[in-house]
Amino acid sequence: MDKNSYEQKIQALEAEIKIMKERYQILVETTSAILFEYKPAEDKMIFNYNFPENKARREIDNYHGYMKHSPLVHPDHLKKFMDVLDTASKIPIRGELEYLSKVSTGEFEWHKTYYSSIADANGKVISVLGKIANIHKFATERQKMMHRVETDYLTGLYNKGTATEKISEWLTTNPTSESHLLMIDLDNFKGINDQYGHSFGDEVLRDTASVLTDCFNEDCLIARFGGDEFIVFVQGKSTRQVEVLADNLIQMLSERIIGLESPLKCSIGISSRVYRLDTFEDMFNRADSAMYEAKKKGKGCYVGAQE
Repeated sequence: MDKNSYEQKIQALEAEIKIMKERYQILVETTSAILFEYKPAEDKMIFNYNFPENKARREIDNYHGYMKHSPLVHPDHLKKFMDVLDTASKIPIRGELEYLSKVSTGEFEWHKTYYSSIADANGKVISVLGKIANIHKFATERQKMMHRVETDYLTGLYNKGTATEKISEWLTTNPTSESHLLMIDLDNFKGINDQYGHSFGDEVLRDTASVLTDCFNEDCLIARFGGDEFIVFVQGKSTRQVEVLADNLIQMLSERIIGLESPLKCSIGISSRVYRLDTFEDMFNRADSAMYEAKKKGKGCYVGAQE
C-alpha cells in the first residue's frame, strides 16, 4: 500500500470514529436511557443518565475492580456480562445483552444493553459505546407468559408439550449420560372424582404435584402428562437409586394425601435409557407399558421396564 492510500485509509477511519462519537453524543442528548462509554486503556466506565428527573454523569475508575467488590450486575449474570465487555474491548464487535442489574433503580431489575466497539486505524479498540434500557416490566411479563405456556394450569408443573420438548433436547445434547423416566398413574382416581367431586379431585392432583416436588430434587423434570398421569425424568442416578425414589413416592402419597377413606396409591413404570439413540418416545413407551404391568400386579407399586 502506497503512502497516499495509507493516509486516505487513516483519514477515513478517523472520520468514521468522529461520526460515531457524534452519534453517541446525539444519543446522550436525546435518548431516554442510560448511555455509557467504556475506555479499555483506562479501565474507566462513564455513565450518562438521560431521564427527565435524572441527568447525572457518573465515572467509575478501575471498573473491573469495582465490579468485583460492588457489582452493578447480579452475581448470576456477572461473569457473562464481564466476558462480553472484555471481548468488545479487544475486537471491534457490536451486539446486545440482557441481564439483571441495579444500574438504573438501585434494585436488581432486567436491563438490555446495546453495545458497539470503536477501533483506531490499527484495529485497536479505543472505546465501547452503547445504551442501557430498563426492560424489567417487559421481561417480567414475558416470563409470566412463558410460564403460562409451559406449565399445567392446575398443578404448576410442566405440561406435556414442554416436558416432551425439554426431555428430547436433553437426550440429544447428552447422548451418553444415564437417565430414567418414571410414568406415574394415580390408582382409582376416577372413583375419587365420583365419590368426592371434581373440586376435591383437583385438590388431590395439586397435592400430588407438591409431593412429587418434595420427593424429587430440582435436577429432575416433573410434569403432569394429562388427567391423573405424571412423569418424572431423572438424570445422573443409578437404577437402584431411582427405585428407592419410587418407593419413597408411593409411601409419601399414602401418608400426605389426606381426606380419603383409603390411602392414595399410585402405579409407577420405570424406563432406563438403554441405547444412545433412545428418544423420548422410546423411553416413554417402555415406561408406560411397565406402569400397566404395575396395575396388573395389584397397583400401589412400581415395575421396571423390560429393556
